[in-house]
Amino acid sequence: MRATWLHAEPSGGAEWVRADVRDPLTVRGVAAGCEAVIHTAYVQGDGAWEVNADGSLAVAAASRGARLLHLSTDLVFDGRRGRYREDDVPAPVNEYGRSKAEAEVRVTRAHPEAVVVRTSLLYGGTEPGPQERLAREHTRFFVDEFRSPVHVVDLAHALLELVELGYAGPLHLGGADAVSRFDFAMLLGADSDRLEGVNTTPDRPADVTLDSSRAAGLLHTRLRGVREVLS
Repeated sequence: MRATWLHAEPSGGAEWVRADVRDPLTVRGVAAGCEAVIHTAYVQGDGAWEVNADGSLAVAAASRGARLLHLSTDLVFDGRRGRYREDDVPAPVNEYGRSKAEAEVRVTRAHPEAVVVRTSLLYGGTEPGPQERLAREHTRFFVDEFRSPVHVVDLAHALLELVELGYAGPLHLGGADAVSRFDFAMLLGADSDRLEGVNTTPDRPADVTLDSSRAAGLLHTRLRGVREVLS
């Protein structure tokens, strides 16, 4: 069975719980006694629907009266124009995006008070994450796929602020800069001599940058642009 780390906030403080989000009994146990749950679990590729859509914690969190922050993705959009706002209609172009869009529907239906947080590429943890490893190991990056990378510490602070607010519904938490995957790799320290710029494939949305101005009006946390952080 797939084990996934969940962040739960019981009344005595925060803790990490290792659990299988596909197991309803386990999920109900995780939610028991929690005031808030921040659901970060996701899978790309095999098992995406089981974990991303079927593995939503919304029913369990709602049944326990817990605050729920469900993390979604910028890839729920089709990428035709960018700067997507919260009221734009999702139209994913690949299976991962479709599984996350379905999860948003299920979360909203089961737990109307939940926050559906759409975010983008994460970077800047204490250990190299997926984006840092890609920049170090890969040589080909999209020059025409644009995202809103967000520093993981900025995102974490924003999520903890949201736990205390009464906001419900979708909310975009992306960094302030729109950057291509190629430029992002460069900012993360990739060797420019070995990089090759390539164009996106049909199953990749071209521009899924997020307009996070609503969050800016709600939160004290500033979602910095990647150029400010890394330059």
